[in-house]
Amino acid sequence: MFDLPVDTSRERRAYRHFVKYLTNEGYVRIQYSIYSKLIFNRGTLLHQMNKLKREVPLNGTVQTLTVTEKQFSEMAYLVGEAPQGMIGLRTDRVIEL
Repeated sequence: MFDLPVDTSRERRAYRHFVKYLTNEGYVRIQYSIYSKLIFNRGTLLHQMNKLKREVPLNGTVQTLTVTEKQFSEMAYLVGEAPQGMIGLRTDRVIEL
């Protein structure tokens, strides 16, 4: 998750660049400033963290949280009314490549 200032045109440009970087690296947006990515092992995680550190805008704050696939699949969605067409995440719906 991240918090980036967008007051000046330079900050907005840095914000767009960072979001584009996340998208190009395979991160998926969960909420407005919250992105996630499935990473298969610790070595890849450390590599991704180092790449991410190089892309953080100077005035930005980026926080990371590492969870297992099982923990992620057990995320609870608390909403007033379930959105139409939303597919729930379950551990039995895993695609192996």
